Amino acid sequence: MKNMGKNMLPKTGIYRFREWRGLVDSAYDYAMWCRLWYKLIRWAVSHPVQNVKALFRYRWMFTYLTVPSFFDRCCEGFKGAALRAGRNNFMCLTDCVIDYLDTLFSADMELHPGSRKAMELNKRIICMDELVPAILTAGFPEAKSLLYQMIPVYLPSLINQHSTTHYISESELRGLPADVCPLPSFEAGVAIDDDYPKVGCCMLTCNMPCDGSIMTTAVQDRRHGLPTHPVNVPLRWLQDEVQDYAVEELLSAIRFLEEQTGMSYDWDKLREACENWNEEQKLKFEKWEFNRTKYPPHTGSSAWMYRIFEHQVVCVSPVALANDRKVNKILEKEVRKGNCKKDIRYRAVIWNTPSNNYANFNNWILNAWGIESVIEMIDIHGTELIDTSTRESMLLGVANMIQTSTMRAHTKGGYEVMVGDLWRRFDEFNCDFVILFDQISCKGVGAINGLFEESARKRGVKLCKVRQDLMEPTSISRRDMRADVNTFMSTVINAEPLDPTLIEFDDDESW
Repeated sequence: MKNMGKNMLPKTGIYRFREWRGLVDSAYDYAMWCRLWYKLIRWAVSHPVQNVKALFRYRWMFTYLTVPSFFDRCCEGFKGAALRAGRNNFMCLTDCVIDYLDTLFSADMELHPGSRKAMELNKRIICMDELVPAILTAGFPEAKSLLYQMIPVYLPSLINQHSTTHYISESELRGLPADVCPLPSFEAGVAIDDDYPKVGCCMLTCNMPCDGSIMTTAVQDRRHGLPTHPVNVPLRWLQDEVQDYAVEELLSAIRFLEEQTGMSYDWDKLREACENWNEEQKLKFEKWEFNRTKYPPHTGSSAWMYRIFEHQVVCVSPVALANDRKVNKILEKEVRKGNCKKDIRYRAVIWNTPSNNYANFNNWILNAWGIESVIEMIDIHGTELIDTSTRESMLLGVANMIQTSTMRAHTKGGYEVMVGDLWRRFDEFNCDFVILFDQISCKGVGAINGLFEESARKRGVKLCKVRQDLMEPTSISRRDMRADVNTFMSTVINAEPLDPTLIEFDDDESW
């Protein structure tokens, strides 16, 4: 659809009417949109009193009312296989999040004070830091693991750019420096505002991804007051000598969970989960192979967000595996036909952690400039298959999976994994230039920006730096990010925009 900018309401970036993608694709997109509404309405009326109480109890809950608009934004400009893959990925996420919300609110003692049913449910709930993949708890099949910050923090930051500002202000009002990474600041603010659901029998914390998150754990611990066990993940995860320590940390966590839940660890169930994850991994490798071709079908926001969610939350779910198989069949068919319903002018690798408050950035660069993000750093984590032959080998594989988790695989480990891997991926995916996110509040990655620039100059590769602040829209806005790309494309690449109406617009009031 050309002239997409003319379809936007002023200051919102929201479309006046649905995007026209041709008769077949528009009908498919509308059908999936209706299906999403059906799932959301069915969930809302399944526990009406509980859900309404949650809506008025938690400020972040209002963000979930905008989910249909969010999914539309993340599929902007998609047609053919890209549209079908994106919509199926998001539909799978919807099913999993609805199940999560049902468990979370059914057990929440804030919503059900004194409820024996909620108390009994909480005896089976294991809370975990959102960067500890749920596969670790697969050995407790009767328990339910919940990534503690996912529903109140991570997902709202993606869905609504303004969901973070109140909580970050709460942290800064109590003395937290304004230049701290917005992720731990947001997490601390939710705890300060008493907006975490009161659930679970115990808590697993971790030292990921950075020292800011470690420090905010103390604030959150005062809020939930659960028995807590830290999983200390090695920083130099490429070194073989740290793996024994990593495995011992997992064994210590398992012993802790056995004590708190009264359950015994089922190693056969862990093996099943690892085998399920290996199948999901192989299907992910296929997607990367597709993107190395002339017709990259699986890119953009739906790809990297689904990958994070799969790695952290549903790595043990047969539902996600079934979705992967379905999506890969759709993608393979398009690649085999040599058919690509996209206007691709440039292939780019996107490096560093993406901006949560601009989750559909990938869609914009494709629609505005014809830049296809064929691979990005956030998509490359937990890439080793797990050896399921023995207990020790499974624990070693799970330890590696955790060490190479979201926002951890490249930001820790040394120069080789952060800078060296960039150029390997650049060559593998036949890219034209690099888009480097300059996350202004990340001290660790910010310290090596000069190394990226120096290595790009040596290779004669053009590098576009895009400022962002992860999930804080008041310091660097979406409009500022677009301006960085526009300047690079017009002055360095000397390119003309694919859709001039998308070059300059104001969406600061948008979700």
